[in-house]
This record gives sequence, C-alpha cells and structure tokens, in this order.
Amino acid sequence: MRYQYGGDGGSVVTDAAGNAVAGRPGTVWTARTGGSQVTDLLDMAGSPTGGTITTDSRGRLLWQGPDAVTSALWWDPGDGGPRWAVTPTEVDRVARQQVDTYAVPLSVVGEAGGVAELDGGGHVPAAQLPDMSASYVPRPAGGQAGDALVRGADTSVFWARLDTATVSPWEALEAMPGPRWIAHRGGSLLAPENSIEAMRMAVELNADAIEMDVYKVADGGLFVMHDATVDRTTNLTGSQATALTVPAALRGRIDAGNWFANTWPSDLRIPLFADVLAEVGNTVPLIVHCNNAGSGAAAVAEIQRQELGEAVLIMAWNETELADARAAGIPSCLLDADGVLSGQTYAGLIAAGTTYLGVDYSQATNATINAAAAAGLRVLVYTVNRRSHFAALPTTGSVWGVISDDPWYVRGSTPTRTTDLFGAGTFFHGTPTITDSGDYRGFFQTGSPSWFGQDASGTLLSANSGYTSTLQGYLGPLGTFTLDVDFVIDVADYATASMQIMLSVGDKEFDDQGGGAANPNGYNILIRSNGTIDVYKLTGGTPTSVGTVATAAITAGTTQHLKVQVTATQLIITRTNIAAPNSLTVTDSTYRGGMYPHLGVRDTKTRWANLTIT
Repeated sequence: MRYQYGGDGGSVVTDAAGNAVAGRPGTVWTARTGGSQVTDLLDMAGSPTGGTITTDSRGRLLWQGPDAVTSALWWDPGDGGPRWAVTPTEVDRVARQQVDTYAVPLSVVGEAGGVAELDGGGHVPAAQLPDMSASYVPRPAGGQAGDALVRGADTSVFWARLDTATVSPWEALEAMPGPRWIAHRGGSLLAPENSIEAMRMAVELNADAIEMDVYKVADGGLFVMHDATVDRTTNLTGSQATALTVPAALRGRIDAGNWFANTWPSDLRIPLFADVLAEVGNTVPLIVHCNNAGSGAAAVAEIQRQELGEAVLIMAWNETELADARAAGIPSCLLDADGVLSGQTYAGLIAAGTTYLGVDYSQATNATINAAAAAGLRVLVYTVNRRSHFAALPTTGSVWGVISDDPWYVRGSTPTRTTDLFGAGTFFHGTPTITDSGDYRGFFQTGSPSWFGQDASGTLLSANSGYTSTLQGYLGPLGTFTLDVDFVIDVADYATASMQIMLSVGDKEFDDQGGGAANPNGYNILIRSNGTIDVYKLTGGTPTSVGTVATAAITAGTTQHLKVQVTATQLIITRTNIAAPNSLTVTDSTYRGGMYPHLGVRDTKTRWANLTIT
C-alpha cells in the first residue's frame, strides 16, 4: 500500500514572509540532511513523477510515497535552504493529536475523555499521552505553514510559525553561522533601552536575538530595567530591590524625552517581564540578564509559565542565579568581564550545565576568548558599539555572539548613506556618543529643514569641561570626499567656543577633552564663534595645528554653510556663505581612507542640517 504524503492545509510551502510558493519543483529525500533521494513516487492519478514533486497553484505538496513506507520524507526545493518534512496524512494526524493533548486548559482536567491530572510542572504526564509513530519527526511537526503548538527537546510546548522545517527559536539561533548579532537592551542606541518599543524595533529590524535586563522588586514582581535604581530612566526614584512593588512601578513611566531624545514621549510604560515575553516571545530568541538575587528563579518560573523554554537563555553574574535555568534545561550564560574565571574553570562551568560565557570586549583578551571557545564554551562579547572594536576581536570563530546597542551598524548590514536623516527626529544607525557624556547625544528639531543639535553651553556638560561629540557612522567609511552642512551656533559661552567636525580613521570615540592616547588618528576642524577656522591633525592622541585662518565672526542664531573637501593631498575648509577670507587649505595626506565624521561642540549650543557627502 502506498500512503498519501501532503495534500492538506498543513503541507503548504511558504517563503520567509509566509506566502505560499506555487509551481516550485523539488526532490524528495529520506533525511533532513544527507540521506538518499527517493524516486519511486506517484502522483495521485498513479503516474510516476520521475522523482520530482512540484507545488500546486496553492503551494501544496501532494504525492504517493513508496509502497509500505510510513516514515517522514523530506522535500528539497533545491535552493540551498532547509528541506521540508512531510509525513503521511494518517501519521501526521496522530502527531497533531498528541500535541493537542499535551497542552490542555487546566479547567478540563478530569473531564470524561480528557486527561486525569497534570504533573507538578502543569503538564500532561507522559503516561497519559497517546503513542506517537516512531517515524514521526517531533520537531518540527512537518514543514507545514501556519501557527501551531510544537513540542521541543526539553518537552516544553511552544507556539511557532511553521515554515521551511521549523525549529525552536534558540535552536535556530544555534544553527546560524557566527557571530550572532544581539540587540543589547533591545538596541538602546536606536530606542529607549529595555522598553517594549525597543523590543518591537529589534524584531522589525531582524535582530538575531534580543538581550534584556530583569530585576525582582520587593513584592516578587519582575521588571525589565537595567539599573539598581529607577532614577536614570524613569520618573520614579528609589531602589528596585527594596523600594518598589509592582503597583508602585506600574504608576511610573519611562521618561525617554528627558534622557534619550527630546522628540520621544516621556510616558512609555515600564514593562513587566511577562509583558515582554507576551510581546516578542518566540518571535526572536531572548537573552534574559538577571540582575539581582532571586531574579533568576523568578524569570525561569515566568518563562515556564509562558512555555518559552525553547526561546531563551538566562544570563547572570553569578551561578546562583543560573541554578533554576540549569534545572529546567534552559541554556545559561555566566558573565565574567575579563573571562578569567575566579573559583571556577571552563570545564567545571560546562559540567555544571552552563555552556555560554559573556565577556567585556574591553577587558577580555583575544587569547582568553580563544581559550574559552577552545574549551567548549560559546563566548558572547559585550557591549560592542563601534566597528573598530569589532574588528579587533578574534577572527578565529571564537566569538559566538556579539552583544551591541546597535548591532545593525556594527555588522555593516545598514547601507552607507550620503545624507543625514535628521528629519526622522531620532537617532539613526551609527550614532554613539562619547563615554563622558553619559546618555546625552543631542536633540532634534524637525521641520524644513530638520536639525540635529548639541548643547554644551553654560554648565550643561561641565563634567566634561563643556565638550561632547556624536559619531555620524552611517556616512562612513569615506576616502576622498566633500562634506556640506548648514549649521547654526545659537549660544557661545566665549569668543573661541566652537563647533567641531572630527574626521577620524576608523570609528573610535573622539573626546577632545579627555580622550588622550585613546583618541583616533585623523583631523579635527574647529569653527569658532569669532570666525576663526582651526585644523588639527591627531596622531596617537596628540593634536598638532596644521592650519588656521580668521574669518568673519558668526552671529548667534544665523545659518552658516560649511564645505569640507578632502582630496588626495589637501583639506579645504570653506564658509561658502561669506566673502573672503572664508577658506583654509591644508596640504597634508597623512590620513586617508576609512574615515568617519563626528559632530561636536565645545561650550556652544550648535545645530546642523542638510548634511551631505559627495
């Protein structure tokens, strides 16, 4: 007897967007990878297919398998992608019944024809499950399209979108080539950290995974927030661990308009951990950083309640907070800044059930990263926000994952632009600030034109002596080029206070106040309030004047235009909206190629608009 393969609503081939793929020919194999090709196939009229099976006008697969074969077969579209599991219709129905029986409402326990009881974990005991065909592929439940309950290797059940041989979210992440790119706090250079909005953005921008922070508050609730106190990112005050309860925290708001960007609302909800799981769980793999005592156990309990054990990794600074994850079979990661474990070994960590290690890119040496990976650990490196920092990491395959506040920029998956996006009214890819500026990166004024500005006038940034700058990494890397920009100096504390454009080799942080030897090589262009144009060449952190010219003083609040031309041998800086003397030519070819612009201010409030590169 030949069994029918496919032909029902669960045998539809879809593309990555979930659309049915019609008229796609493919071959049939005995295994997900490798195996033998099956050619003894008939169509439903009983005619040989020659071994080729083509999806119908609705994208469905349908054929008769070899005589007496009931095992799952795998349809290969021949495009290098995964094969699709297809089972005989009868076997597939039995398997679906098992999944349906495995996940039941608590209210029906004990009803006639139902399950008698649930186990201690709230699951149907294995003894009450119907037998499943040994040939059935339990994960995925076939290559069917649509949403379904799928049972994972650790017996947890999770919702999944079934397409192209679906696997669980974390298993899919494991199967990816490294390094995996992980959105730190949801991608906190592009959206307010640890907010639902950041999580949604990371999903929309196709982050490989999302990292978030959780804190256990006084009444046992779990909130998604990084700091031990709530003052920095919310309109509340106090310690999460000792002063907050769930109701108290829910009355507060993330005041993003005060610390992230002035154009963002200041009434974003402080998310419960349960909210985030419900919003993006199983949409993308999640890394849950447990920040205080008891948060690890509480996080695992909520993960199990939402049946998301196949979608997450638990991360913490100590092994105590990893204990519940280990017991539940959930992957876990120990954070250790330099990667040199104290009181533990790599082998001991693995034996204890933790196979991931998180290290700080600025503290762990490449030799340590390589050694940890060689011992069998999957090494995650944090928090890598500049391409130059990523370029300095090992290229041996030892870096399993990169945790970044802007992974899209660092990995180079965002296209290089030739114009600004200030009109969006928020930060674009590749715009980190300097360390000494904290959260402050500048402000936006949308309109015609739209402006990006920085304010270091008065005492606003006195902690860094009135200096700040923000990388415009989306414009780089650059070789020879012309940069045009309108600017307005609204406030200047004194005549030599300045607007600055730094052109660095590589995208390292540039701090004109305290960067020292850590500063990148390149050129710093200062336009002072009194009209003086100064150009400094930086080598090994040491600035050297290479040109100066006095031009007309700048009237506060007036729009000026600056043109910076970088040729193979010269830098030409021109204030195009005033009469001569209005230009400075510097003959110097020391640094060219791989250049990135930074916009900065020293004791001024300055705005920029219509920034273009040609």
